[in-house]
Amino acid sequence: MFHLTLGMADLLLVLVFTWAFLRSQWERSFRAHYTLKVTLPRAMAAIAMAHFALLFGQMAIDLNNALVHAIWTQPFPGGSPRMPWTFAMSSGFGLPLFEIVIRLAIAVMLVIVAFTYVVRFALLAVLLAVAPLAAICMILPETKRFAQSWLRLFLLTVFMQFGQVLVLRFASLFADQLGARPLEALYGVAVLYLVIKVPGLMSASSHFELKAEHIAEGLAKRAVKTGMAMPTTRTSGA
Repeated sequence: MFHLTLGMADLLLVLVFTWAFLRSQWERSFRAHYTLKVTLPRAMAAIAMAHFALLFGQMAIDLNNALVHAIWTQPFPGGSPRMPWTFAMSSGFGLPLFEIVIRLAIAVMLVIVAFTYVVRFALLAVLLAVAPLAAICMILPETKRFAQSWLRLFLLTVFMQFGQVLVLRFASLFADQLGARPLEALYGVAVLYLVIKVPGLMSASSHFELKAEHIAEGLAKRAVKTGMAMPTTRTSGA
């Protein structure tokens, strides 16, 4: 699949250069977007990203695995790490009905986590397969947002595991400090719920960063236009 999309990206590169050449003929903007001086460096970077996408993707996955191993094996106070819901699944902590509800909730959440990682594996395979097409989208301003969306989704999919393990590692530090047994069981449920919510929280933070970038871009463009209009006003007034 990767080699197929790589061949498609090489063919699309010709169309991209043709489109950029035609647009440069009637482009009338303060900042050029389609000249060869602007397009060629983007095209060279896109070609490198397309042909070495699997290598770069593997490097990102290896970095995530190294971070996960480092945070999980880090010797924090409180002994070796353990899952916060282990107590609720192995010991009694209250009325039988309360235990059944808590254990059923934990079992359902564990199934959701397992399903999340199945989806993560499949999504990583698809993202790496279409990586050459995403790299070609970096060249033109009209398609740049697709490349940014691909990169944001890829980083989220890769590093969500590190975020979840980070939550588990810090949550395990306080699991033994809860005095009441029912409270410790509820704590395990809360931690597992937070682990499930980590990908959504990471996605929301990335969208917030994108909105902040768009706002900053708009303010910068407005400042440039204002700066250009001031000399024109002075010249007309003189």
